Amino acid sequence: MDDIIFICSGNTCRSPMAEGLFRARGGEKKTGLTAASAGLFTQNGLPASPNAVTAARELGADIAGHRSRMLTPELVREARFLVCMTGAHYDRLCELYPNCADKIFTLLPEDVSDPFGGDLDTYRRAAAEIDRGISGIIGRLTE
Repeated sequence: MDDIIFICSGNTCRSPMAEGLFRARGGEKKTGLTAASAGLFTQNGLPASPNAVTAARELGADIAGHRSRMLTPELVREARFLVCMTGAHYDRLCELYPNCADKIFTLLPEDVSDPFGGDLDTYRRAAAEIDRGISGIIGRLTE
């Protein structure tokens, strides 16, 4: 119940960067929450995108060992917070798990752009958006 799970589609780009940046910014220590991530449309065991690893590393987060995992009802039930990268992810989670809607949020008011298949600069832009959202979440959870 003390997990904060970051959610995206494939769990190879945005949500692993969010998980890594939450840790790198001291989020676990500051909030007492354990960071994790998962995807709505993925398979278990895929590595993080090489560009996601590089963009995260440039911001101080190590996600080189990340492996994707599918979001399961058990993960949803056990999480304290579920943080989505887009409004569509939010809507899908609320549809699938209406009894958990009070713990589902989006990282930012606007969607975090999906860098999948893009060049390193595309991943850097997404990582910067995520980093801004992570700083805001840590700030709100430690107030």
